[in-house]
Parts: sequence; C-alpha cells; structure tokens
Amino acid sequence: MRTFSIAGLQLELADGGNLTAMAEQVHAAKRRFPWLDMVVLSELACHGVNTVHAEPMPGASEAAFCRLAREVGVWLVAGSLFERDGARIFNTAPVINPLGEVVARYRKMYPFYPYEAGVSGGDGFCVFDVPHVGRIGLSICYDIWFPEIARTLAWMGAEAIITPSLTNTVDRDVELALARSAAASNQCYVINVNGAGQLGLGRSIACGPGGEILYQAGSGQEAFVLELDFDTVARVRERGWNGLGQVLKSFRDHPIVFPPYQPDARSTALDGLGPLVKPEKERS
Repeated sequence: MRTFSIAGLQLELADGGNLTAMAEQVHAAKRRFPWLDMVVLSELACHGVNTVHAEPMPGASEAAFCRLAREVGVWLVAGSLFERDGARIFNTAPVINPLGEVVARYRKMYPFYPYEAGVSGGDGFCVFDVPHVGRIGLSICYDIWFPEIARTLAWMGAEAIITPSLTNTVDRDVELALARSAAASNQCYVINVNGAGQLGLGRSIACGPGGEILYQAGSGQEAFVLELDFDTVARVRERGWNGLGQVLKSFRDHPIVFPPYQPDARSTALDGLGPLVKPEKERS
C-alpha cells in the first residue's frame, strides 16, 4: 500500500506575525500523531494579506519553515507567502521535505483579481514526488476556479492536489463544490485547507478520487488528519470510481482539440465582457 498521512491545520491566525503560532501547531500535530507524514496550512498563513511583507525566496521565512520541517520530521506546505522577485510580487507556496529541503515552489497562477491587486500570476505548474508513495500537485485558492489547472496537474501525474486557501467570502460554499468536482473529474485526492477566524471562513475539505467528501471541517480552528491511499487512486483511474466512469482514459483517447485552446483562438463572447475591474455601485 502507498499510504500517506496529511494533517490540515485550519488555524485562527492574526493578519501577520504568525510564525511562532504556526510552529507550535505543527509540533503539536506531530506529537499527537507521531505517524504523520505531511502538514498543510492555509494560504498566506504566516504574514497575512499585506504585500508589504513580501520577501525574496529563498528568504528568512522560508528558512524558518525549513528548520521547522527538519525539527518535526514532516513534509511541510506552510500555506503561502508573498514573494518579491525584482519589481514583481507573487503569491508563492514552498514545498519542504522532512530534511528541511525546498523541493518545489509554486506561484499562484490566478491571483484573485481585481481584489488581489499588485500581485503577479505565475506561469508554471507544480508537481513533486514523495519517494515510494506518489506524485502530488499544488494549487492555491482561486486556482481551483480554473479546471484547466487541476486537469494539467493530473495530466502531469498528480494523484493528489493540495490547495491552501484563504476565503472569507460568500462563495466558500461554491469552492467546496469545485473541490469535489476537481477530485471527481481528475480521479485524485483534493485537500483544500482554508483559514479560520478573522481571515477565513474555515470549512476546509478533503475529497477522494470519486469526488466523495472524506472530511469537511467546521468554521473554527481545528486540525484534521487523513491517511491517503495512492493505490486507491490508481485503481479508480484504471477501473472507474465504483467501477463507473474512466474519466482520464476518455480524456486521453478522444481526438478533440477544444476550440478555446487552439492557436490564435479568440472569443467574441469573452472579448465583450469588458475590463477586469471591481464592480461599481449601480445607479438607478
């Protein structure tokens, strides 16, 4: 069996200065569950939502996460940080192995425009391998609204997708549906960890490769631990969930090249939507 245990830490954090609190919770999770393999926290967990805290990578915060992963002996996805790269700022999630080594960094591809102003979108997909277990993909929050990302990660071999989030708006319920959809349509695990308290509405969710809900958190602070079986993903992809649709095989075998993705494709419908700006108050 290719099993892998993940703890989602849905924490009530302040808008910045959270490194000590995060470290305490990671240590506590490992003490309680000594068999734990990975810990995942919410988007922008450490320094909050203000881009003034952006720092280069590698940098001081990432180095602190590396020390923490090495001390505790776990894989660590400590949410994300604002990364400064020259004149640009990215929302970036490092992936750190139990030796304290950064094995991957993912720059959020779709910042939450027009609200996440001043943040650039990344252009690279992120998967990483856990030796003797399987391949995991990474996305961040609003990325889940774009099914092309999850499909590409599955196409790259991801058997689980980890999505740190920070949602405090009425559309959180929709994100739960999107997480289930991403899991079902790509026949993989989806672990979506949201913040709680003043920054997030909680309701983190973990979905199985049939889109089934493995666990859904409440709105407050909690830690949840799940043991994922990557052999289950392989079986579902081969035979279908409960022997039903073999989605990825059908996608692989169909010759269609979808019109939106053909070279130089334009949509008059999308072009007519106007600029990407905040809605203004309507006048009667």
